[in-house]
Parts: sequence; structure tokens; C-alpha cells
Amino acid sequence: MTKEELLKKIEDYEETKNLNRMGCSENWYDPVYAIKRTFSKEEIINMSQLEIDNLIKLANNISEGLW
Repeated sequence: MTKEELLKKIEDYEETKNLNRMGCSENWYDPVYAIKRTFSKEEIINMSQLEIDNLIKLANNISEGLW
């Protein structure tokens, strides 16, 4: 995913109101949401494509681990 695609997905992200069994928002299972809540738009813009790739890889693996 390119930086531009990530920024578009963040911009268009629609949050769910669903909660897991522990009362935590299920949005956290979505890597895009986790990135959105952790990094500002400016921080993402200043990242290289390699940093974006690694960030997405990390967020995907964490998301998978949470399930």
C-alpha cells in the first residue's frame, strides 16, 4: 500500500461502535485504525515508503495476534 493509499484509507475510515468481550473497541483490530490513532497525518506524510511498508506489516501482525 502506498502512502497516498494509506492516507486515503485513514481519511475514509468508518469506525464501528462494536466492543469486544473486554469492552475494548473492535476498531483496534483494524491496522488502519491503529495507525490512524497512533500517528498524525503529518508524521505519516514524513515517513518514507519503507517506513510505511514496515508500519503496515507490524500493524497487520499485531491485528492478527489480537484475534
